[in-house]
Amino acid sequence: MSARSIKVKVVKETSSTVTIKMMSLNRKMPVPREDFEKRVKQGLYEVVGGMDTEAE
Repeated sequence: MSARSIKVKVVKETSSTVTIKMMSLNRKMPVPREDFEKRVKQGLYEVVGGMDTEAE
């Protein structure tokens, strides 16, 4: 079975949460920042809409 990613757009960011909009469902949902970053690394979320990555 092929793994698929969910296309999301970052709507709002705070120090503890990231509010995302799921493009296929047209819904907004707050996600804890740790979970969001883990899901992006795993490939579960595909961020669309030009989210800037933090330079380290």
